[in-house]
Amino acid sequence: MSQAPSDMVRSLVMRELEEGVRHDGLWLQALSESKLDAAQAKSRYISLRMQALQNDVKGLLIQQIRGAVNSDRKKRFIDFGQ
Repeated sequence: MSQAPSDMVRSLVMRELEEGVRHDGLWLQALSESKLDAAQAKSRYISLRMQALQNDVKGLLIQQIRGAVNSDRKKRFIDFGQ
């Protein structure tokens, strides 16, 4: 199941567009899917970029949670050993 992009992700994509940042791999995919129609490609690119960033954000959050859990386990093990 796909999750809608967060406000933060939409804001990041907007900033990238304003600054002229373009990820060539995603742009090529968007052009291909839109049969080289530039207007449709831009719309598709935005969707693809938001999906990619949303997945990145989710992955980073999972890493941080796992790190916090591991740190907590180590702390409890050390405290228990004393």
